[in-house]
Amino acid sequence: MSDEQRRLAHYFLGAAKNIFRAPEGCLRHPYLVPGGLYANQLWDWDSYWMVKGLRAAAEHAGDDFREILTRHALGSWKNLMENQTANGAIPLLLEPQRPDVFDCARADGTHNQAKPVLAQFALELADMTGDFQWLAPYFDGLTRFLARWQTVYDGNGTGLIVWGSDLADGTDNDPAIFGRPEFASAGLLLNCFFAADLAAAAEIARRLGRGDDATRLEAQARRVGESIRRECWDPIDAFFYTVDVQCRDQRDRYIPADFPRGMDMTWRSLPLKLKGSSGFAPLWAGIASPEQARAMIERHWQAGDVLNARWGVRTLASNERMYSTEGNTSNPSNWLGPVWVISNFMTWEGLRRYGFTREAAALAEKTRALLAQDLAQTGMVHECYHPDTGAPNFNGGFLSWNPLVLLMHPDTNFSP
Repeated sequence: MSDEQRRLAHYFLGAAKNIFRAPEGCLRHPYLVPGGLYANQLWDWDSYWMVKGLRAAAEHAGDDFREILTRHALGSWKNLMENQTANGAIPLLLEPQRPDVFDCARADGTHNQAKPVLAQFALELADMTGDFQWLAPYFDGLTRFLARWQTVYDGNGTGLIVWGSDLADGTDNDPAIFGRPEFASAGLLLNCFFAADLAAAAEIARRLGRGDDATRLEAQARRVGESIRRECWDPIDAFFYTVDVQCRDQRDRYIPADFPRGMDMTWRSLPLKLKGSSGFAPLWAGIASPEQARAMIERHWQAGDVLNARWGVRTLASNERMYSTEGNTSNPSNWLGPVWVISNFMTWEGLRRYGFTREAAALAEKTRALLAQDLAQTGMVHECYHPDTGAPNFNGGFLSWNPLVLLMHPDTNFSP
């Protein structure tokens, strides 16, 4: 382990003491908060990534820390599941006195439910505890949550799912989602998460002896992956995009019935051609074909700095007209170019998965150096960073997914 890694691990272990919360209100189990501005809030994907990263930090701590982390990690997941509503929705943000801050249970689905990472989170917890049986009482609720994504958020027959709105979609001001019509954007990151979560749920079903469920969920995951390759890959640009699914044949509405109809409309989606870090999500999920991955990395990673910046992955390409590295932004936070550790981590995993080990090692080194520089200069780490200078953007003390940097080793072996 390098000196940078040791310093970062020491920092994360110290900062983690500020993110453990006791049960309160609707949060009946101990839970984790992301740190910084988020003092009493339980978030969906932050919790998953935070646990994954802090497990790496826990390797340098004693048994007491590992026990506390495990208890609060399990509690976070159970709090999310136990606040599931009758229609299957799971809130994406909870506070002790507000079990559904964003009203995610609305029947019309316009207020997005939790991101589809909860089965992946559960697998992480099962690995931590060495046990799957505690999941048995929650499994049907988990499958109802996943089924709601397919029924309420169906992507116009594309085989993809869509965001109900731009509410807390994670990459807050991604122009392919932010400000767009309701149920329009089949988010690329969303669908990659969904495919991965269906596959994780299938693995849980197998471990619980529910073979029929495992077969069904595995087939669903495979179909979502096929839909991503079919609908989101652009062979001209050699890039994966979020797509617009508001493509409907309106001839019956506008053209008199006695007029000939002509050719049928054969497409159900149109690519929203905005290049950003989410384009690498199909590599993280193992959905891209080897040929697609090779073309994409050669053209959009190795050939310049439009996406591959000094300090990591630009969340929006620098030649897009919306590109902005303005600091001190929140609500929405800025995903129009700044580097976020979660984007670096997922891209790093994608690079390794497809054999681009040299590129992955360089990205790991950038990410470690970025956080080590921030720690040395400010005594803490932040939510996101300027891609060219490494200057922190906002929310000092933010932990969340930043500990994932400890998993970013410069090795050449990868087991998906």
